[in-house]
Order: sequence, then C-alpha cells, then structure tokens
Amino acid sequence: MIDPRSPEYKNEIIRKAIHISSASIPIGYYFLPKEIVLYIIVPITVLLVAFELLKYKIDFLYSLYLKFFKSMLREHEYSTNRLRLNGASWVMIGDIISIIIFPKYIAISGMLLLSLSDSISAFAGQVYAKKYYAPNRSYIGSFTFFVVGIIIILLSPKYFHQPLEYIIGIAAVLVTTIADSFSIPVDDNLFIPVVSCTVLYILYVIFFPAIFTIKLF
Repeated sequence: MIDPRSPEYKNEIIRKAIHISSASIPIGYYFLPKEIVLYIIVPITVLLVAFELLKYKIDFLYSLYLKFFKSMLREHEYSTNRLRLNGASWVMIGDIISIIIFPKYIAISGMLLLSLSDSISAFAGQVYAKKYYAPNRSYIGSFTFFVVGIIIILLSPKYFHQPLEYIIGIAAVLVTTIADSFSIPVDDNLFIPVVSCTVLYILYVIFFPAIFTIKLF
C-alpha cells in the first residue's frame, strides 16, 4: 500500500493521470479516420522509442530523462542494467497495433480498457489493497479493473446495439481481467489492448458474423 501522505502518493497520481490522458487516442479515433490518427501517433511513437534507446547511449539525454521523469518512473524504467522502454512507449505501441489490426469500435474498446481500467485499478490496488493473490496483483485491483471495464463496454460505440453485443463485451472484459491477473513477461500496456481486442473480435466473429458485411475500419 502507498501512504496517501507520502511523496510517492503524489507521484503515483501524476503517473496515473498521464496514463488516463492516453484515452484521448481512442476518443480521437472515434471522430477521426484511421489514417489521420496513425499519421499523428506513429511519428510520436517513433520519437519516443528513439529517445528511449538513445538515452542509454548519451549521458546528457539520460541525465535529462532522470531530472524530469525519475519521480514518476518504476525502477526498471530507468535502470541501465538492460534496455527497456517505459510505460508511455508501450501504451503508444499497443494503441498502434490495435488500430492497425482490429475493427475501429473493437480497437476503441480495447484502448479504453488500457487507458482507464488499467490506470484506475492499479491505483486502487496500490492505495487500498490489503490482500494480494500474486505479485503486484490484488483482489481490489482486479475487481476495479472488471467494474471499470464493464462501464467502458456499456458506454463505448457498438455496431448493432443488441443486448448480446454488450454481453460479449463484458465477457471480453472478464477474460482480459483474468489474463491480466497472471504475471506474464509482457508489458501490461501492450498485453491488455491486444488481448481484449483479440477476444472481443473472436466473439464478434462467432456471434455477429454480419460484422463482415459492414464497414469496420
């Protein structure tokens, strides 16, 4: 647990606020064509990843990185023991993969799960959790992930607006919640949108084959 009176608490709020702000990508994608969104976020991602890799080679960049961001980073995100990308880079990569591979509304749902469910549940787990069932996995965190995920599914855009469409969305959230409960050596910011989008797409194919007859992207 994080003590609300500690400096770490404030840093965690800032970190989660930045993570939540990534919801601007799926929200923007709802209003903009796929190509325009990719034209915007792909160059930004390339620059982020380039900086991430170069900071290990150039002392000035590494010092600058620590000066402005160290308080908001996990230790492994600035450790020089091995090359690693930080969470923001993985968020962008996960969003790009979702946009390129999956139908628009499915991608939007998956990206919102990452931006909102993951952020809010992680904060709830770090601040309020008392019981953990796995490293960095708490009951309250997983429960929060599932509840926020249901809200996202209820509010996110739909193709057919039928009750079954909402049910398969909730099922996808449940599967993603269970999958996220395991300690998998893949960054959550990549794992969550890809898994949730994949499960949701498979369920659409099974229960709504008519999805292939409409404009998906």
